[in-house]
Amino acid sequence: MRGPSLGWRRILFALVFGTTFALAATPAAAGAPPGPITLSMSCTGPGPNGTVAAGQTDSCGVDLTGGTLSAGSIVRLSPPSPSATSFTCSPPVQGAQGCSFLVNSTLTFHGFIGWETIQFAPDGPTQGGGASLTQTAQACNPMCNDVPLRIDGPGSVVGTPYRPRYMPAAPFAYMVCTGPNPDGTVSETQVDTCLIYTAGFGGPYINGDTLTIARGAPTDATITACGDSPSTDTGAVAAGAVMTSCAYRFSTSASISAPGVFVGSELLSIPSTVVPGAAIVQGVMFCPAPQPAGQIASCSTLPITITGAGATVIDEIPPTFTSMPPDMTVDATGPTDTTAQYPAPTADDNAPGPVSISCTPASGGTFAVGTTTVVCTATDVSGNSATATFKVTAQNTFDSLCRVTRAEASDEGVAHSLCVKLQGAADAVAAGDSAAARGKVGAYINEVEAQGDKSLTSQQAQDLAGLAQLLMP
Repeated sequence: MRGPSLGWRRILFALVFGTTFALAATPAAAGAPPGPITLSMSCTGPGPNGTVAAGQTDSCGVDLTGGTLSAGSIVRLSPPSPSATSFTCSPPVQGAQGCSFLVNSTLTFHGFIGWETIQFAPDGPTQGGGASLTQTAQACNPMCNDVPLRIDGPGSVVGTPYRPRYMPAAPFAYMVCTGPNPDGTVSETQVDTCLIYTAGFGGPYINGDTLTIARGAPTDATITACGDSPSTDTGAVAAGAVMTSCAYRFSTSASISAPGVFVGSELLSIPSTVVPGAAIVQGVMFCPAPQPAGQIASCSTLPITITGAGATVIDEIPPTFTSMPPDMTVDATGPTDTTAQYPAPTADDNAPGPVSISCTPASGGTFAVGTTTVVCTATDVSGNSATATFKVTAQNTFDSLCRVTRAEASDEGVAHSLCVKLQGAADAVAAGDSAAARGKVGAYINEVEAQGDKSLTSQQAQDLAGLAQLLMP
């Protein structure tokens, strides 16, 4: 380590030698020291061209540049400024207040005294520029006096170890979400696919920066997968995991500052409890890569802009019927006005909110003789609907007409008489005697009409006669 200092000493010796003889008015008296004592330090750091920065180590050679230091003299240096985390001396004679160097042999005009190594604090000078290294010196020869100390070399100014980084600015990123419905929307119980892109504001993203996309709303939605991009590394989380966020770490060596650069993908599972029309809300947190010593950089969080057809939960899933009345058969009470009662169907929906159900014909409505298909429609709060059907048969036979006649006639004897005629018609039809059957049916009709406003109401008589007419062979 003495080699570089010797070079400096040769230069300084030449300068001091010339200066000393130019300034000396008279020769020094015999035995007197030739002129005042002056010292210098030449410093070199590890940076470009020997520069030094805060947080780095400066190596400084200490030399005599004027006067005489006799053997046994001591040179003392004050603690360095800017502040240092530590300093060492070589030869290793170090005091609490600075380095002390013992001069072993007499030095005149010039000579190497020792090395001082300074480890500067990482916060160092302000970011506005460097700060000059300063120290004071004493020479004890044998009395101690302050002496001039010149500090030069590329390490005489302590620079900043970094330039302040221009960070990416909010908004940091945006998302485009698309659901599995034909129009790109997403519904309850489905999975939204969201692609994340850089917004391109402020400084660039660099290797080690991270963006974390966290769930905001719906609060019970879950992130089920995170996918990488060519610029990021998430440690891609495969579909099936249940998380609340995805973290994307920029892994490319090239900085990224343009908008619309693909960051990664996210799969967001929408639960069945989400109210239709609810917006997808997430937050983005930007954390910069580890910074050089002394530079403080914290994470920033804000909502992320979400666009696309999947930015809102759109309910496009219809309700599902959970129960339907079975097909049913009733005795016709008239050609077109038979009343049928049936249990109400039930349905539920994937989304919260009531499901309305309507059926046509409605329960308690009228049915014509024959089979009628009842159509039931279930509709959710978003207007999605589903249909289901069952059949109602209004039967008209000699037996069913007899049962209806007995139920409606107030006179049991009249009802018995009418049913005898219907049974006779049934027997005639079974025997293939159409004429006899027509006669029996005609007799039934005549008696029913005669009982109008008596044991039957006029409407009952009209309906029973109409039903009998439909049975006429």
